[in-house]
Amino acid sequence: MSARQSLRRRHPRRVDVPLLALLSLVTLAIGVTQPALVFDNLVGDETFSVLSGIWGFVTSGNLLLALLLFGFSVLFPIGKLVAILVLWLVPARESTRREAVEWLELLGKWSLLDAFVITVVIGSVQLGWLSEAHAAAGAYVYLAAILLSLLATLLLSTVVPARAEPARPFARLGLLLTAPAAALYVLGVVQPLLEVEKAWFWANRYSLLDGVGELWRSGQWGLAVVLTGFVVVLPGARFVLLLTLRAAAVDAPRWRVRLLALDRWSTLDVFALALLIVFTKLGSLATPTPLPGMWLLLGAAALSLLDSVLLRRLPRSDEPADGDDD
Repeated sequence: MSARQSLRRRHPRRVDVPLLALLSLVTLAIGVTQPALVFDNLVGDETFSVLSGIWGFVTSGNLLLALLLFGFSVLFPIGKLVAILVLWLVPARESTRREAVEWLELLGKWSLLDAFVITVVIGSVQLGWLSEAHAAAGAYVYLAAILLSLLATLLLSTVVPARAEPARPFARLGLLLTAPAAALYVLGVVQPLLEVEKAWFWANRYSLLDGVGELWRSGQWGLAVVLTGFVVVLPGARFVLLLTLRAAAVDAPRWRVRLLALDRWSTLDVFALALLIVFTKLGSLATPTPLPGMWLLLGAAALSLLDSVLLRRLPRSDEPADGDDD
């Protein structure tokens, strides 16, 4: 079998990956243009799409935040889906294809940034009759597009041979990073994140768990499922597994693979950036005050990111790869 054979020719009966990528592209185009967030206030309703929300950052002078959101919420998802189609249709070396898939898996979670921004805004702007926010249809269409792209990446990875993980025991020294990060995370989940005040007499203070509960109670189940799964359940499972493996200091290649999979899908760092973006934006709507939960989660995200770098062996072009000879 040719090392440069396309995946389409190698797996002629597999149409799920390209179909999901195309469906995600179409859904993404609809999701970024349709109303995603609605503000109900005294002067009437205001609606924002993903694109108009980004443009709002531009007009208010927050160019860096606008570029971050546009890059992670629009350009990167489009580029990722195009890359999936190219990897499926175009012949390539096995090592090149594998490296591309690893990067897609590593960076894919950042596509959820705008969805997290919407959920944090909804949790923050609950100021009674002064102002409230809720998700519109565009938010769910956009979220569906991102989840479809994540599924397409997952299915693509099943037909691209994974890199063999070297035999490396988990070092107990790593607990110096993992244990504080886990402690900060647990405290950050239950402590208040923000206090949002408007008109000197109406304030809203909430924690991450409060925000999740509010999404469930208000029937915004799509956002509730994503926030619960990607920001509460998966990071929590990652901390438990990593603490266990590092405390045992064993060489467990299979568990390392499972741990790296959890690490790819844990989005604590993405949620932390969403918190900072919303905190900056809320200044034009009300008076936001950061509370301990926000700083605790930011600390946990920073330590976890450093921990992930130490855990993960990033793709290197100088490594020997099988199947490179023509």
